[in-house]
Amino acid sequence: MNTTQVLPAILFAGFISASLQGQNSHSIEYAAQKRLITYTGSVEYLTSKQKLKLEVKNKTRDTVVFHIDPGQLFQPADPSYQPLMATRKKEIRLAPGEERPVFVNALCANSPLKSAGTGSTTFKIAGQGDVRLAKLLTTIQENRWEENVDPQRIIWSFTNNHSIAGLRIEGLDEDSKQRLKTTIAFMLKTEVPWYSIVYRDPEPNSEVLFSGIAEHISGNIEYELQEKQDIRIVVMDEHGTVLKTLMCIGGQVPGKYTLPVSFSAPDFPQGQYKIVVAGQNLGEFGEFEFKI
Repeated sequence: MNTTQVLPAILFAGFISASLQGQNSHSIEYAAQKRLITYTGSVEYLTSKQKLKLEVKNKTRDTVVFHIDPGQLFQPADPSYQPLMATRKKEIRLAPGEERPVFVNALCANSPLKSAGTGSTTFKIAGQGDVRLAKLLTTIQENRWEENVDPQRIIWSFTNNHSIAGLRIEGLDEDSKQRLKTTIAFMLKTEVPWYSIVYRDPEPNSEVLFSGIAEHISGNIEYELQEKQDIRIVVMDEHGTVLKTLMCIGGQVPGKYTLPVSFSAPDFPQGQYKIVVAGQNLGEFGEFEFKI
C-alpha cells in the first residue's frame, strides 16, 4: 500500500472528525427558532422515565448539533394535561437532512393536572423551568442518584409547593440524604421537615399521578415538662380544631422527652396542620407544624 496516499486520507478523516467534535451545540429552543430543525412531540411510554418522543428533522445541508438541558419544559397542546420537564441533559447530532426519533427523560410538572398517555396530546418546546431546579436535577445526574431519588416529587416541590417531607429517598447513606434535603430546603427557602409523609399511590387507571392522600406521617417530637402532668398529644388544623388524638399519657414526670409519632391521615385535605402537646391544665408544651 502506498503510504503517501494513505497518510493524507487519515489526516483528512481526522480533520473531519475534529471539526464535528468541535461543532457548536445549540439549545433545542435555538435550533427550533432558527428553523435548523423541525419537530413534533408526543408521549410514548418506553420506560417510566423516558416517555417524551420527539420526531426531529434536520432542515439544513449541514450537520446540526443541539442539546436538551434539565429543566427544559414541553407544553401540551391540551391544557388539561401536565407539561413535561426534561430531567437529564441530552445531546443530539443530526446529519444533513436526517430525520429520526429522540427520546427524552421527562416527568410531569403540574401535579393537579392529568398525566398524558400515549397519543393523548402533542407537545411543544416551552422555555426553561426554575433555574434552581435545573441545577438540582443536574446534580442528581452527576452524582448518579437517579436510582435513589424520585425526581418527580422534587419537581412538584418546586412547581406545586409540595412538602419535601414527601420526597422518596432510598439507598443513600444518611449524610448524603441529609445534604440533599438540606440543599432542597435552602433552595425553597424553607426548613428541613421534622417528619416524613408517604402518600397513597393513585388508583391504577387514574389520570392523575398525585393522590394527595397522606397514607402515613411519622417523625419525632421533642418537649420538656417542668412538673408532673397528664399529657395529651393531638393533631389540629390551622384553625385550632382537634382532628385526631395520637396518645394520652397519664402522670408523666418532669423531664425532656423525644417521642416518635406515627399516624395515617387519609381524610385530611391538603393544607397546614400541627401536632400539639397539651397538659391537663390546657397548657401547651410544644407545637410541631406539618403540611400535607
